Amino acid sequence: MAAVNIASTGIVLEVLTRDNYLDWSALVKNYLIGKDLWDNIVEGNLDTKHLNWKSKNGQALHAIQLSCGHYTLRQIRNCVTAQEAWNHLKAVFSEDLRADHDIEQGGLQTDIEMFHVAVKKGMWNDAILFIRRDGDIISQKSSSKGWTSLHVAVDAGQDKIMKELVKMGALLTEKDWEGYTPFALAAKSSDDTETVEWMLNKGGNDLLTMKIKANDDKGDIPVLLAATKGHKEMTRFLFSMTRWFTLLDNNCYYGAKLLSHCINAEIFGKFCCLTIFCFTSNKKKKNLLFKYFLV
Repeated sequence: MAAVNIASTGIVLEVLTRDNYLDWSALVKNYLIGKDLWDNIVEGNLDTKHLNWKSKNGQALHAIQLSCGHYTLRQIRNCVTAQEAWNHLKAVFSEDLRADHDIEQGGLQTDIEMFHVAVKKGMWNDAILFIRRDGDIISQKSSSKGWTSLHVAVDAGQDKIMKELVKMGALLTEKDWEGYTPFALAAKSSDDTETVEWMLNKGGNDLLTMKIKANDDKGDIPVLLAATKGHKEMTRFLFSMTRWFTLLDNNCYYGAKLLSHCINAEIFGKFCCLTIFCFTSNKKKKNLLFKYFLV
C-alpha cells in the first residue's frame, strides 16, 4: 500500500529498487526539470545564496524522498540538500556501477567493491558518499587482489582521487596480497615520475626500499619494477632517489639485477657511470666496474 501511495504522486511509477534505477532516475529528473528544481539545485554548482534556493532545495529533496520506499528513505533522511540525496542514491543504486562490478567481480555486490568501481571510473562525487557513511572503507581491501582504494586509483591513473584519498588518511605503505604498495604499483604501471615524486614526498624514502613479493630478504624494490617494464624516466628517477647501500646490499644483489634489467630494456644515459662493488664469499673485495651510463 505504501508503494501505491507514493507512486500515486505522479512522480514515479514505482518506488526505487535495485532493479529500476534507470527508469526511476529518468522520471524523477524529468519531474525536477519541469519544476525548475534541477539546475543548480540537484545538478551543477549549488547557488545557496540565491533568494529562492532554500525553498527550491526543500521541494527537490521532498520529491526525491517521496519517490523512495521506506527502506531507501532511511538512507537519505539525514541529507540536507537534494544534491547530496541524489548522489547518494546514484552511488548505491546506479546500474552503471553495478554493471561494471558484475563484469569485473562476477556479480557479487558489496559496498567496498562498488566504492572501488566509483574510484576507478573517477566518479569522486559517488565515491565520497561511501566514505561519508564509513570512513574506514578507504583502507578496506578487496577480496580478489587485496587492493585498497589507493591501489585502485593508482592503477586507473586517477591522480586527483589518489591525492584526495591520501589527504583523508589512505596509506601509501599498505600492501596488497602480492606485496605491492600503491607506490610500487605506480612505479610499475607508468613512466609518470611526477605522480611518484608526489607520493614520495608524502610517504617518505622508505617507500623506495619496501620489497615486493618477498619470500626472503630479496624481494624486488620499486626501481627494479620500473626497469623490468622498461620505464626509462621512472627508472632514472627512482635510481637517483634510491640509497646506494640498498643497491649494494646482499653482495650487490639489487645493483646487479638493476644493471641487467637496464641493459635488457636499453635504458641508457650520458652523465653518470654506475660502479658496483661486489663481495665474494670469502669477503675479499671484488671490484666489478660496469661502465654503464644510466642517468
